[in-house]
Formats: sequence, C-alpha cells, structure tokens
Amino acid sequence: MRKALSVGLTLSVGFVFAVSAIAQDKQPPTAQIQRGHDLFVKSSKGTPCVTCHRMAGEGTAVGPDLTTMASMGTVHSIVMTMHMTMTNYVQAFKTANGVFPGMLKEKQGDESQIWDLSATPPVLRTLASKQILSAERDDKWKHPPASVDYTSQELADLVGFLRWAATGSVKEIKASEVE
Repeated sequence: MRKALSVGLTLSVGFVFAVSAIAQDKQPPTAQIQRGHDLFVKSSKGTPCVTCHRMAGEGTAVGPDLTTMASMGTVHSIVMTMHMTMTNYVQAFKTANGVFPGMLKEKQGDESQIWDLSATPPVLRTLASKQILSAERDDKWKHPPASVDYTSQELADLVGFLRWAATGSVKEIKASEVE
C-alpha cells in the first residue's frame, strides 16, 4: 500500500512538472496570434470574449472552458461554435422581479450562484431556491459573437490565438479555412 502511494505521488508530481515544462516551452505568439489575442480581449466589434471566457490567464470563467474545443476542434467547428445563437448552458431564470438569462455557476444547499447575462459584464447573483420560480432553456439570449460581423481573417486570427493558448501551436490559420 505504501509503495503504491509512493508511486502514485511520484507520477502525479512528474505530471505537474511535465505540464509546467510544456507551458514554459510555448513558442512566443506570432503576429496572427497577437491579433487574435487583441480581438479576444478588446474587440471593437462587440463584446470581447474575455467578458465570459477565460483563456491564457485572462478573462472571466463564466462560459465554458475553451481549451478542449481549441485543442481538438476543427477550424470549422470552432467558428461554428462562435456563431451559435443559443447555447445549452444559458437558461431563463424567472424570479418575482422578472426573467433574466443566466448560467448556473454553483448550487450549494438552498442557494444558487447564477451568472446574470443581462448585464455586461455578467454579474454573479446568489439566490435562494425559493426566489427562483422557474429555470428553463433560454431561446432569446444570443451568444455575442453570433451578432458580430467578423471578417474571415479576424475569425482565423481568433482561432489561431485559441489554438496557441490551448496547445502552443503557432500554425498559421488561413482565412480560406474559415469560409
């Protein structure tokens, strides 16, 4: 038992060091990656991605983590996700004060923490179960990038940044790949 625990601990520590080494070995961003980063953090065309997503140590973890999608998704699937008008995560929460689009962050006992997406940036609200009259799929709230007219090059730059942040890839994404 003691030997198994020791081997497990050694493997865990080795994994942490391996991940740290990969992060340190990440190549510096290319011009495309920098443009994608700039769009991610301060888009002049709409709500920047960092308002709801966290990537490369920046942003707010309101929406889903983009790491898996950016590391395994195709260019097409990443762009289609950006253009989604509805998501599976957003619900319409009805309270005595009205209805608001939100995402459940956490439920503990009788309280729920809900990101209120009617505000920009989203506001974290804590509500008692009795305050929530209903919660159902929201069909009115729209994923912000779905209403932005990004060019093919801007989308390629965003995908380039996401891929670099998730995997360290500096492979150029061509505008023709997103069309």
